[in-house]
Amino acid sequence: GKLALTSLAVAVLVLTGCSQKSPEVDMNKGTSDTKGASDGMSDLQKLIASLEANSKTIYFDFDKYNVKKDQQPNIDANAALFNSAEAKSFSIKVEGNCDEFGTDEYNYALGLKRAKSVKDGLVAKGMVADRITVVSYGESNPASTEHNKEAWAKNR
Repeated sequence: GKLALTSLAVAVLVLTGCSQKSPEVDMNKGTSDTKGASDGMSDLQKLIASLEANSKTIYFDFDKYNVKKDQQPNIDANAALFNSAEAKSFSIKVEGNCDEFGTDEYNYALGLKRAKSVKDGLVAKGMVADRITVVSYGESNPASTEHNKEAWAKNR
């Protein structure tokens, strides 16, 4: 059967630009293991934090959803990380994001295409497709709330 840990989601953020936003993990599901750690974190929470810290953000060009050649090493690294023995019991959530240009509907669709492109890249590197879910936040989950070129690049 499936392990209880499969209800957790490690996120690979799908953005473009020059900064990285920390992945988000659902810490409320399957975290009944609270024994041990003196700093208040369970072994499971430490593992999740490590996976988050080591996952790579995939960046896209303006109005594009194809994975650029210079982003392929990040896809490769994430596939290796998420296929590791420690991570195989987790489900991965790929989040698609956009800058504020375009309609809400357009950005939602573009974010979904970006997330699917990353999922396809991970599957091509050996990940099981059923472990990966995709979600789009369009422009509603910005890495930066400023209104300039640098901020917009961070949010794509």
